[in-house]
Order: sequence, then structure tokens, then C-alpha cells
Amino acid sequence: MSAQARILVVANGPELLQSLAAVTTPLGHLLMHAQTADELAQRLGELRPELLVIDADAPLAREVEKLSDVLSRIRGDGTRPQLVLIARADDTLRETLCIATRADDVLDKPVDALELQVCVRTAVRVHRSSAQAMRDRDILNALFELSTFSKAYASTDEVLEALARRVSEWMGMAHVVVTLGTASQPRAVAEVHRLAGGRGSSVVDRRHAELCNRGEMLVIEESEGVLAGEHPATLPYVGLPLQSQDGEILGALHAWGHEAQASMNHRVGASARLRVLRVAAERISTEIQLHQTNRRLEEMAEARTADLTAALERLRGVNAQLLEASRDTVMRLARAAEYRDGDTGEHVERMSSYAQVLARQLGMTVEDQALIKLAAPMHDVGKIGIRDSVLLKEGRLTDDEWQQMREHPNIGARILAGSRSKLLQMAEQIAAAHHEKWDGTGYPNAAKGEVIPLVGRIVALADVFDALTTPRVYKDAWSVDDAVAHIQRERGRHFDPKIVAAFEQCLDQLLEVRAAYLE
Repeated sequence: MSAQARILVVANGPELLQSLAAVTTPLGHLLMHAQTADELAQRLGELRPELLVIDADAPLAREVEKLSDVLSRIRGDGTRPQLVLIARADDTLRETLCIATRADDVLDKPVDALELQVCVRTAVRVHRSSAQAMRDRDILNALFELSTFSKAYASTDEVLEALARRVSEWMGMAHVVVTLGTASQPRAVAEVHRLAGGRGSSVVDRRHAELCNRGEMLVIEESEGVLAGEHPATLPYVGLPLQSQDGEILGALHAWGHEAQASMNHRVGASARLRVLRVAAERISTEIQLHQTNRRLEEMAEARTADLTAALERLRGVNAQLLEASRDTVMRLARAAEYRDGDTGEHVERMSSYAQVLARQLGMTVEDQALIKLAAPMHDVGKIGIRDSVLLKEGRLTDDEWQQMREHPNIGARILAGSRSKLLQMAEQIAAAHHEKWDGTGYPNAAKGEVIPLVGRIVALADVFDALTTPRVYKDAWSVDDAVAHIQRERGRHFDPKIVAAFEQCLDQLLEVRAAYLE
């Protein structure tokens, strides 16, 4: 477990602290101590520990009602720590403390070092998985609400204002503005300002022109923006061009400034917030296009009422298709999120970036480069169908367990199959093929050579490169040189020689990606 965890201890004397230090220090975890109820409440609120260990012999633990009162104030939004009680088997308060503290696990005193180490590792993993599930739930709720946004508004302006408010809340940004028009003549059609300062009308005009001209997302972090001379109140800034289905730039969506009360901003990563913003931009663009279509239809109605009726029917059909497509994607994401493996978030982000670099080096289209970056993280979605006793087993798998594990590519392909979305079609190929090998010794189908889809061959190499160069609970990270040498040795066996050659040619770019994630 690579990331540092915060562990809070209520103990009677130094013995338990010393035992915990012996098992947590090698894992890089941070150990903290509380003795009184006030200290416990303060540290729970300020430090948000992943794990709370309570010694049943500690003075505070013997005051069951006071301890229970402090613990009852812990928020239930995914930040509640896992709680482990350590008590003597003959302690008369043992059962009472278990009930009062809602303990997740109980260890006998004196504590066995190996049992304590396993308990700490499991508790931290469970807490992080639970917190990640809460974050995924918020993101899925945001995406689903965007895709099924209520039409109970009197005008398009009201819809845009409501969407801007939701973007401000979800992104945790103080200011959100929607602008339309040409690069030189922007006009604001929706504005939300949750703080008095930093409205930045001149900044919006300038960014509108920049986004219309470049046609790509613009992200300005606080540190780099200040160095470039931007006003701090207009940072951080995120802007996206609003595009029609045929690529025409309609305007721009701007979000900037911190909003201190935004709960989602404190609990969701930057990549997830940007995902919501992209969906919001698409939804706003759709609303604008629908508004423009309605205006044209209204003009046509003056001359051709019959044609207007037919056009409205077509429009309703398009709306139904858009809604169905959005639901299809969101429900598939929800299905995967229910069973996510909470230990792969950083890995899939790095690996998908490596896959995108390799796709670019191999001359794939810009669209396919973007698709493989989005599709690659779903390569192991089939692991949701593998039992926890097999998936999370720390020791060597038996032959039967290994056979079960080898089924996850087929499971993943079945989950993703049948969609009309290019993204999910590519994700299906990757899920099915990422464990196949160039020489035919892979699984699940022992496919060989170019029978294996190109995207599956790319992700296979990207996956191995990241796995080798990243520390895991069961191994240290390999050096880059050793990892490169291994991949070169597997040329023509595990990996497509053409992709190994591309890997060697763009190694500097891959290392830049790796360095960025390490920072």
C-alpha cells in the first residue's frame, strides 16, 4: 500500500504504540496518539485518520459513555475511520465496548505482531475502498443528473443557469460563466458567482477568444497562473469550448476560483472533476443546439406548419437517442463501480497515459488516441466477477483459483459487449485481449500475432511497464532500465515487436508521464 495512512491510537502505556510502530513504520504510515476525549475529538476532526485503534485498558476506554459520545460525532460521509478494539479475552467491558464503539475488528491482548500487521493493512484498504466508493457515487450521481436533466424550465436561459449552478457546486468553483458568440464578440448567457470578488469579466472575454480559437480545454493551475501574472482571484481556471455535433464552436464554459463550502471539491480528484465538467459542456452544447434548432423550427412554422410538426417529431427522436446513450454509459459505469478494486486508481491513470503515448507513436488517429486513454482503465473491469477470496488473496493461488482469475478478461468483455459507443467497443477489445501474448501463450483464448487487436497489444505492454516500475505490497519497484530490458527480452514472445520498437522510440515521453504522476 504505497500511500501514507493516518492511524490514531488511544492506548494505555507505550506497549501498544511500540507494537503498532513496528508494523506501520515499514509501510510509511503516520502514527498519532490521543489520551483524553477532547484530544480524540480534535484529532478525529482535524486529521481524518483512516484507522482508529482503541486499547480497552486505556482510561478513556473505561469511560464508555464519554468515548461513545465522541465517536457518535464522526461524520458518516466516507470519512469515518475503521475502528479496531484491542482487549483482553476476559475483560468484562469487552462486549460493551464493541457495541458502543461499533468496532470493525477486535484483537486479543497481548497482540500478535503478524495478526496486528494484517489487521492494519486490511483496515486501511477497506477504509480507502469505502471512501473511493463514496467519491464514485457522487461522480455517478452528477453524471446521471446531467444526462437526465429536468426539462421543467420555462426557457433555455433557465436551463443554462441551473446547469451553471450545478457545475459550480460539483466542481467546487466560485464562478461559472457560459459565453456564446464568435471569438471577438462574446456574450454571457448564464452566470453563477458564489463569491463577491473575482468576477473577471475581462478575463472571461479573453479566455472566450482563446478557447474559440484553440478548440481545446484550457486548465490554469493556481501556482502557474500567478507566475504568469494572472490575478489570484481568477485562479484556478478551467475552460472548455462548447462545440456542436459537426465541430462548430458555439461558445465556452468557464469555471474559476475556490469555493470553500463545496463538499465535493474536497472529496473528488481533479480528473473526476474534469470528467464532470466535460459532460456538463456536452450537455450545455446540446441544450444550445436544441434551442437554436427550436428557433429555426419556429421560423419555419410561419410558412410551413406541416413541416414543423415533422421536424419536432425528429427532434424528439434525437432527444430520446441522446438520453438513451447517456443512460447506457452511466449505468455501465455504475455496474463497474459497485465492484471496483480500490487499489488500482493510480495504476490505471498512469497505464492509460502510457497507452496513449504508444498509440500516438504508432500513428493512430487523434480520435483513437483519445479513445484508448479513456478505454484502457476498463481493462480489468472483469475482476468484479472474481471472488474476493481469490482476487484479494495475498499468498500463491492454487491451480483452481488461478483458473478462476484467468476468466476476468472474458467477464470484462461480456460486461462491455453490445454497446454502439466507440469507447465501449474499444474497451471490450482491450478487456478481452490484454492478457494475450504475441507468441500465443497468453489467455483466455491463446490468440497469436495480429489476431490480437492492436489496442489489446498496446495495453498489454503499457500495463506490464507500469506494474514493473511501481512498488506493490508484495514487491519493490524495478528500475526503469531493468523494466526496459525485460520488455526487450519479451519482444516476439509476450509483446508485438512493432510495439516494442515504438516503446523504445518514445521512452523519453513515457518517462515524462511517469515523472508527472510521481510528482
